Amino acid sequence: MKHLSIPALIAPCLIGLSIAAQPECPEVMLFSYFRDNGKDGVFLAKGSGDTEFQALNGDKPVFAPPKWPGQNLTRDPSIVYHKGVFHMVWTSNWTGRIFGYASSRNLCDWSEPVQVRPFPDSLPIDEQPDNVWAPEIHHDPVKDDFFILFASTIPREKNDDDASNNNGKRGSQYDNRVFITRTRDFKTFSRASLFFERGFASIDAVMKPDPVNHNWVMIIKCSRDESLKTMPGRNLWITRTATMDTEKPDFSPLTGPIAGNHSPMFSDPRPRNSMAEGPSLLLYNQTWWFVWDEPAGGHLQLATSPDLQTWNHRKETRFPPRAQHGTLFLAPKGAVAWMKPPTSPD
Repeated sequence: MKHLSIPALIAPCLIGLSIAAQPECPEVMLFSYFRDNGKDGVFLAKGSGDTEFQALNGDKPVFAPPKWPGQNLTRDPSIVYHKGVFHMVWTSNWTGRIFGYASSRNLCDWSEPVQVRPFPDSLPIDEQPDNVWAPEIHHDPVKDDFFILFASTIPREKNDDDASNNNGKRGSQYDNRVFITRTRDFKTFSRASLFFERGFASIDAVMKPDPVNHNWVMIIKCSRDESLKTMPGRNLWITRTATMDTEKPDFSPLTGPIAGNHSPMFSDPRPRNSMAEGPSLLLYNQTWWFVWDEPAGGHLQLATSPDLQTWNHRKETRFPPRAQHGTLFLAPKGAVAWMKPPTSPD
């Protein structure tokens, strides 16, 4: 395999040019999301490059939930575009051992949805997950494959008395950890393996390559209660890998929290209302865009940064009504030419 430098693997509109010399980016920024409990399907919004995300497709879903018994939700939709194809994964229910996958070339016509079961049925019962939450799909430019990060509570972890659970006590319903599965063809997926472990319940991991530092940056939620003395949570933290190697990542110490409880960025000061989750991160026109969900407070929030260290909380940002936990991604402009905003003029 020919090894390219990291800048060569990133879209040219994102790196290496001064703002004055940079040509117009040939891609648009989109945001995938769901509403309510995810029973209505996947929705899309288009970013303006400022502080408004406008609903597309007439404010109607672009993908309907599969009619899978007991697994018919489309929560937390995550989309990545690569070589002419949009790949999407989503949470299909609050409990269960699968997540969903489908692909499209135009964000309108989708392949037959597939149930992905990352934990084989042959595992002992105390190793079988109670849930498979918030799958986030990524393309790995070094390995030229795809990896999906997701969170699961394993009974063995939940009952091991290490106080890492959401409430810090044995018997908590959730003690999630972040796992990974990989694929090249979306027909076969690697067996789930533990990806990130820092001794506390964590979910909602999302990663992006950083072309300046030649590594990956990850934002993750600590899902522990905000009132705990050790690692109080319901907030979002940031960390980095030492290299671009996602097979054996060496993460730096966590920094933060950067959003949610005990952090400088929130919209509602009441502890449960400032809970942050569902982060998404995107480098667009030399600026980092960071969106997260504040479900009990002001709902979706936006912050921007030039360096992933100083953040500008854009509280004036407008998102489509009731939009929840989704993913920022880039798409060719032609891919959304057919979509109309809900108030498009004649």
